[in-house]
Amino acid sequence: MSERAIQVMLVDDEAELVEFLAKRLKRKGLDVTAMTSAKEALDKLDDQAFDVVVLDLKMPEMDGLQALREIKARQPFTQVVMLTGHGSLDTALESGRQHAYRFLSKPAEFSELLEVVKEAAARKRKDLRRAYDEEVAELMSTVMDPSDILTGSKKLREKYFQED
Repeated sequence: MSERAIQVMLVDDEAELVEFLAKRLKRKGLDVTAMTSAKEALDKLDDQAFDVVVLDLKMPEMDGLQALREIKARQPFTQVVMLTGHGSLDTALESGRQHAYRFLSKPAEFSELLEVVKEAAARKRKDLRRAYDEEVAELMSTVMDPSDILTGSKKLREKYFQED
């Protein structure tokens, strides 16, 4: 079974840049959705889950930090890479406080952007797995006595898989 392609959303008001990056990322096997508006991007997030959002900081309708907060509220495990030509240390620090995965300055090298996107997608998978494991552990602790997990597991296997 092959691994699912990384789901990436690019959001930048520079249409040519978004188109250029989308084509290059698609050639590398990523599934890319390109947007030129933060508001459009947020609407799309209501319909589709993404592994990584590459988000411009300065956009006319809504700035990247505000969009970052909205993305994290809607899809907390989605990793956000801030990409900007208007970066400052204060902005980078604020994006970190808002849980951005990384902050890259334009023009970013394509190879660096690709590597950061792959790392961010791996981070999302790791965070999801940790959350899943914690939820299962919590459920197990409320469903059965921890000393009875092996016996309980055997009973569940027998019930669902008709093991003898």
